[in-house]
Amino acid sequence: MPWALPESDDALLRLAKGYPYAAPAGSYLYRDGKSETLKGPLEAALTAGRVPVIAHGSNRAPEQIHRKFGHLRGSASEIPVTRAWLTDHDVVYSAHMTRYGSISATLHEAPGTRVQVFVTWLTEAQLPRMHETEIGRTGNYGYGRMGDIDLAVEGGPALAEAFVYLSVHGCLDDPEGAGAPLALAAVPAQNRRHRGADQEAALSVLRERHHPDAELDAMILANIKNVDQRRRLVEALQSSAVPWSVPGFELLLR
Repeated sequence: MPWALPESDDALLRLAKGYPYAAPAGSYLYRDGKSETLKGPLEAALTAGRVPVIAHGSNRAPEQIHRKFGHLRGSASEIPVTRAWLTDHDVVYSAHMTRYGSISATLHEAPGTRVQVFVTWLTEAQLPRMHETEIGRTGNYGYGRMGDIDLAVEGGPALAEAFVYLSVHGCLDDPEGAGAPLALAAVPAQNRRHRGADQEAALSVLRERHHPDAELDAMILANIKNVDQRRRLVEALQSSAVPWSVPGFELLLR
């Protein structure tokens, strides 16, 4: 298990509905379970030798970083997380439900849109842990390289190349969007073309389509607790999924 789920139903529902969780207003440094604001120009020494991995969903949030890396201490736990803007892409919902009941995020090309993401600067020792939490046994995400991009990093130089986890399931289609993906309203974007929705609204799309006789909270809890039911739901979502499109992406690990 990559990280432990809470035991109570109330805590499970808060976790499921809270995705992608609160991200700071700017760049920060995570260390020993705490986050410290990074101000001014980004020091080259802070990111030297680290792998820039785009965080477009929950990995933007200190609380999710802590769930994944909270077991580390001292310099081994240190992760710079820099705010950035990615051009010609948007952050949209993946066509799958996570083991904790959320509909997670993925990237999709969106010419003319500029979306706010973060970059987690990981050491070679930290990267396998992130792979474990993103890919693990289920293989919901593939890890790879994005090339020829315009990624403006706060306080630092723009990046033309970075790494990212993308959903292998494609994008959740917007029931009002005629084949377009549904964007995450919680993630800021400029000139967004896709309709945005919060997590609860996105989960409601799943309920209405696949569990119309269940209350929303009951549907979420049932899919968290019943792995086979959640697997069937993910399979059903593939029938209407929008194939993801991220030009310049090279898959390296799945």
